[in-house]
Amino acid sequence: MYVNKVAKMRNLASENSYNLNTVYRIFLTFIFLFFLLGCREPLMEVKENIFSAQDNTKTENEFNCTIEAITDWVLTNRFNKKSERILPGYVQIIYNDSTFMDLDGVEGMLDFGAPGNSKPFGMLCSDGKYRSGRIRFKLNQHFEIPGAKLELFCEAQDSFCSGSGDEMNSMTGLIIINNPDGMSILLSTENLLFKDSQGFKTNWSCKRKLTLVKDAGQGVWGDIYSMEGIASGTNRENEMYEVTIETPLIKKMELGCSKTFVTGSLSIKNLGSEKIILVDYDPFNDGRCDRIAEAEINGKKTIYKID
Repeated sequence: MYVNKVAKMRNLASENSYNLNTVYRIFLTFIFLFFLLGCREPLMEVKENIFSAQDNTKTENEFNCTIEAITDWVLTNRFNKKSERILPGYVQIIYNDSTFMDLDGVEGMLDFGAPGNSKPFGMLCSDGKYRSGRIRFKLNQHFEIPGAKLELFCEAQDSFCSGSGDEMNSMTGLIIINNPDGMSILLSTENLLFKDSQGFKTNWSCKRKLTLVKDAGQGVWGDIYSMEGIASGTNRENEMYEVTIETPLIKKMELGCSKTFVTGSLSIKNLGSEKIILVDYDPFNDGRCDRIAEAEINGKKTIYKID
């Protein structure tokens, strides 16, 4: 009986020893894996963003609205009175040369005044945009004549800004507007520096063609036009991208619609990552002036508002 008790005690001790060894081995394995994984390089998460789409849309929007406003003024002003269309009549006009009679064109400056110290900043225009600062212009002949060339100079010291009044965006660079045949307008700019209200800086260049779909008469207010062509730029993270208009972008120059396109699509290629972003200005297929666009990347769609 005593022998059986000793044998049982030995078996129990052996089992306890085995269990302790098993726990110890599991503990060592856990510690080893912990340090092994801790020493590995962290996996980089690939973040999908639509910065290029958002930054291109904002820059493109301010670029187009500036061209529309100045071109409308040039076509209706006749350089002998103030405009009362997109640009309000109290914009100050300063001429260096106000006649085409000397055969060297006209040139001068539009002064929208200081932005002010409280919101909304700048001068309200009929297209819903607020503008401040100055923009210089040079035109070789009456713009409706084929061969006309209008140059807009946004110089740093003139602090030209455009935006919603709450958020203003500055532009610096040269914009060239050509009327080659009286039927269309060619737009171009190189390395236009754009800075938004949050301090993000982007560069933007384009070569585009604007064609009238509906002509409402003198000026551009009331017109409907389509836009085609290419662009390129850098986004807020300094990543370069290229833009191709896939289906013509349609713009209605009327109250409530003039801030951005109502239909059309484009593709944006991020050159660093080779990612393609598809942008649709009419994601609901209703042609409404809702200032809503959709960006799609890797099958993921994001709806965003255009200011």
